[in-house]
Amino acid sequence: MSVRQTALVWLHSPWPWLATASLAGWAALLATPPQSALPAFCGSMVDLLTALGWRGISQALVLDPLGLWQSWLVMVLAMMPLLLAGPMATLWQRSLPRRRPLAMSLFVAGYALVWSAAGIVLTLLSISLTLLAGASTWLATALALLAVLLWQASPLKQKSLNRCHASPRISAFGWQVARDCLSYGMSKGAWCVLACWPVMLLPMLVQQGHLLVMLLCSLWLVHERLRMPRLARWRWPLPLPQRLAVTGVPRATKYLSSRCKSLASKVPAR
Repeated sequence: MSVRQTALVWLHSPWPWLATASLAGWAALLATPPQSALPAFCGSMVDLLTALGWRGISQALVLDPLGLWQSWLVMVLAMMPLLLAGPMATLWQRSLPRRRPLAMSLFVAGYALVWSAAGIVLTLLSISLTLLAGASTWLATALALLAVLLWQASPLKQKSLNRCHASPRISAFGWQVARDCLSYGMSKGAWCVLACWPVMLLPMLVQQGHLLVMLLCSLWLVHERLRMPRLARWRWPLPLPQRLAVTGVPRATKYLSSRCKSLASKVPAR
């Protein structure tokens, strides 16, 4: 396939739209004042809870609920689009050209609806961890990092990742198109939330270097989403030690066995 044909195939796929959406999210994050970011919001909620109790938090939420919702959606917009390459390609291939805009819009609406609900839970969890850590901001981050490592090692994490690769049946005609695309978006969003929630929680607790942590978490999510489905079982959460254990231990065992045999052959017989 020539370079021109490859470029045409790429341009007629969801990738340009997803990359553009992700870049728009990152641009919006860069343009957002630091005090409007989610970590700063969660920290201010803890200060209000300490000073005024739950009444202070409820007043803050009533005064600016739209700002909190927008901050969360911008964070999702920056981190999530590249994870949707597989589902969007499935919709692109299984939808009629005249129905593609409707299919894509309903899928995104269902996906965003699930993540909007997840944002409420994760924000409350972030406030709770920050309150538990007290003056030590590093303690809240350490607790979130521990949750990430434990969840990465769990079978449920791998099961939810495997479900993220599943592709349901999509109708081509009638009102079933809207039903299937909306249901597909909500199902994909639910499994994506289950797979990604600790990694999304971690940047919400980091105020210094918030965008850098978000970028690293986003790259990690893309990396693990590109992997093939695997058996759901407990496994080492970090990739490098696991790879060393899989490839290095047998090689080390083979090397030590050969060395022992060579040393045994050099021992003179009595």
